[in-house]
Amino acid sequence: MYFETQYLSFKKVNKPVKTLKVKKITLVFILFSLFLNYSFAQTDTIVIEKSKDKVVIGGQAYYVHIVKKGETLFSLSNVYEVTQKDIAKENPEIFLGLQIGQALKIPIINSKADDNKLSEKDFIYHRVKKDQTVYSLSRKYNVTQEDIFASNPGSRYGINLDQILKIPKSKDAVESIKFPLNAMVTDTIKVIDQFFYHTVQKQETIYSLTRFYEITEDILLKHNPEVSEGLKTGQVLKIPKIQDIESSVVLMQDEEKLMDTIISSNRTLVAYSDSVQYSDCKVLSRKQNEPYEVSLLLPFYLEENAEDFYIDSSEVDDFGRKIYEKVFYDPFYVYPKSINFIEFYEGFILAIDSLKQRGLSINLHVYDTRSDTSRIKEILDFPEFSNTDLIIGPIFNPEIKLVSEYSRKNQIKMISPLSDNLKFVDENPYLFQVYPSYNAQIDEFSKFISGFGDKNIIMVHNGDSLGYNNIQMVKNKIFNHLSMDTLINNIQFKEVVYLDSINVLEHALNKEIENIFVIPSNEEAFVTNVITQLNTLKTFGNNVRVIGLSRWQRFSNIDPEYYFNLELCIASPFFIDYYKKDVKDFILKYRNTFSTEPNQMAIHAYDVGMYFLTAMMKYGTGFEKCIYNHDVDLLQADYRFVKWYEYSGFENVNVDIIKYYSGYNIFRINDFKESSQTFSQKYK
Repeated sequence: MYFETQYLSFKKVNKPVKTLKVKKITLVFILFSLFLNYSFAQTDTIVIEKSKDKVVIGGQAYYVHIVKKGETLFSLSNVYEVTQKDIAKENPEIFLGLQIGQALKIPIINSKADDNKLSEKDFIYHRVKKDQTVYSLSRKYNVTQEDIFASNPGSRYGINLDQILKIPKSKDAVESIKFPLNAMVTDTIKVIDQFFYHTVQKQETIYSLTRFYEITEDILLKHNPEVSEGLKTGQVLKIPKIQDIESSVVLMQDEEKLMDTIISSNRTLVAYSDSVQYSDCKVLSRKQNEPYEVSLLLPFYLEENAEDFYIDSSEVDDFGRKIYEKVFYDPFYVYPKSINFIEFYEGFILAIDSLKQRGLSINLHVYDTRSDTSRIKEILDFPEFSNTDLIIGPIFNPEIKLVSEYSRKNQIKMISPLSDNLKFVDENPYLFQVYPSYNAQIDEFSKFISGFGDKNIIMVHNGDSLGYNNIQMVKNKIFNHLSMDTLINNIQFKEVVYLDSINVLEHALNKEIENIFVIPSNEEAFVTNVITQLNTLKTFGNNVRVIGLSRWQRFSNIDPEYYFNLELCIASPFFIDYYKKDVKDFILKYRNTFSTEPNQMAIHAYDVGMYFLTAMMKYGTGFEKCIYNHDVDLLQADYRFVKWYEYSGFENVNVDIIKYYSGYNIFRINDFKESSQTFSQKYK
């Protein structure tokens, strides 16, 4: 199915920002220190009873202690045999002082673990994945359960998803391929090849086996086609080995350096694609014989645009009855939901036009998905669709799911231009996700925060239990980046649960140094409230800066003046420098072709087209083998694709830090390796 799209005119205004300046910064780090007044002049002895109340939160066991009159942080640390910093880290609100009746979480520390004189190089750090248990981890790492309990106080009470466990290295450990195991009963014969073999036990299913060995059903069926007829007890299955890089090890240390590989969920900073060498990447030695077949799937809503009028019933007559009136659309009316995707189409067309001059030959098939899964099923049944070499789109997740299944089954490359759902990447080795996931953005966000080593870092959130895991993830990432370059005793880090009082924010300030407020929230109402209060503090002369998320750029209730005043920094996948020559040339060409100004969607589509179509021109339809060598100058972003697992698809993980600088300039900061002093000199 083909269709022609008219060149539509929209009145839009694009305000260019000032010249892009690429700056470098270095990150030096701080640790949370808390000083409390302690009186030695007491005449009465305060007897503190150790609480018998215990609770497990996030896999860590705590005493719940209710503060009584005369108790201090020092005295509590002695009674519970933990450091003051351990208590303060779990109860960040106490930097305002202990309050009578206040409930404190005091971590339960197993003193026996201190007797084990292992150094950090003798441990690995594991992030708990779904369905994993202490038993399965003890088998995975060839240690006893007691070893894990001793190194992780509270783990005896249970472990939680995403919890980081400290696991002693096995004395018998050797460098070898490790296999993901859990608590299932197995009969496994290990062989020296690329597979090992599993004997099917009673009540095991295909689903349980794929979950157990962390492979897809397709992979299991590929190596065991007889499984399609059903599993049989005693049947021996061929299971491909999973490289150790796919495990959940998140932090490893040795004597010379500390390598951080922490990332949210079950991903590691070192992707599978970064750990292997690709030798079968070949540049095409001759021009293509036949044009490539490219399918573009977008929700144009053509039926809605074909309507000439609508019925207006907003008026009533003298008797209160509705008056139905036919109202004709303006001849140039465009259905509002169509506009962004028409612009995407137009940007993609300009990419094709540019590459045709360099020898590209393609047949472009354009489909209106209507944002309807039934329509997607129709498209997938079209005879010509089976000849597609490259699929671009669709946009929305229910449609992506259907097309991704088709792509995987037929081994057709698929580009997802706007979704950030990693589930599709995990399931389809032929999928390329252009928009960096939330995990990738938070990783860069946390790395940037950890750079303010001589500052007062203050994390602000609303205490919402639903967002607890996200807050913990951000904190873990920040502290793991911090731990690479600084001693923990030098870090200043405060955590504030903000409800509606500016006093809480003011109490967290350090008048002597710059205060970096970190707000990892996408809730517009909450962010608006906090930003307004911080802007007030800044107005009264406090040294305040804010770090936030990319979605803030779309907030409509915050005065942009506040962003510049607070020198907001955000982690963002895309940034357009309107003074860049290539951007100027694109805008001029777009304006001359379509008689309107391009929005970001058009520029994004142009980048997608230029990147993947040049990949096909240079490497053919098997360009995924060469994607790590493929470098194209794009308008609003650099693409850096990684493949997290051997059988996963590809995610673009490139994220930039964008800074709003007083004076109404916006910068993209690409390098964090200069000293913080240089950073201050450049940006103050």
